[in-house]
Amino acid sequence: MYFLNPRLAADVFDGEYIIANLDTGLYYSVQGIAVSVLNHMPFSDLDKVIQTVAAAFPGHSGEINEDLNSIMKELLVEGIVKQDAHVVIENEYTAPAEYIQSRFNRYADMQDLLLLDPIHDVDEEGWVAKKEND
Repeated sequence: MYFLNPRLAADVFDGEYIIANLDTGLYYSVQGIAVSVLNHMPFSDLDKVIQTVAAAFPGHSGEINEDLNSIMKELLVEGIVKQDAHVVIENEYTAPAEYIQSRFNRYADMQDLLLLDPIHDVDEEGWVAKKEND
């Protein structure tokens, strides 16, 4: 099963997935058709999702296959997406109405600021962790 790392802060703004790793101070931008794949998580079969997207846009199928496989590989390496082979979830995936080429960007320019901000003290559910002295 592929799923978003629950330790990250992530949301979609104007069709762009912005993901912040508050443990490392890095943040990421995912754009294009890959946003719909991230919105579809969790799912167990990446190839099936990519095939569904490629079938919806046959004129871009080779590009979609290459882009989504590349971006998913980077998301796994960066720890944004996690994989658990012991859990199988099959959700119905519906491709978006419009094809927009995928992009993945990694940023470190605000790393120091994000690491200084106390919002990175979260528990497993993402809420601010209560200190024992509070």
